[in-house]
Amino acid sequence: MKDYEAVFILTPKLAKGDTQKLADNLKKSIEAAGGEQIVEEKIEKRQLQYPIKKQKEGIYLIYRFTAPTAAVEKIKADFKHNESVLRYAFIAARKKNQPTPEGAEKEK
Repeated sequence: MKDYEAVFILTPKLAKGDTQKLADNLKKSIEAAGGEQIVEEKIEKRQLQYPIKKQKEGIYLIYRFTAPTAAVEKIKADFKHNESVLRYAFIAARKKNQPTPEGAEKEK
C-alpha cells in the first residue's frame, strides 16, 4: 500500500450540491478500489493559470489516501469520461519521516 495525493479540477458550472455529490462519488470510488484512510483536504473555487476546456476557473478537490498501486488506474477509469472533471492528477506522497532522495534538497 502506498500513500497518494489526488487533485481533481472540476468545471465551475457545477452547483454546490452537484460538487458534493461528485466528491462523494470520488470517495466511494477510492474505497471500492481498496483505498483506506481517505482525507478530503479542500474544496475551493480558484482562478486557473491557463484555460482548460475554455474554462478560466475550476473547483479543486484534493484527497490524501492509502491504496494499492493498481487502485489508481481503477479510479482514473471511473472518472476518465466524466465531463464535469476538467483535469486530474495522482501523486505518490512521501511520508513525513521518510528520507528525501539524494540531491533533492536545495543547497544553501
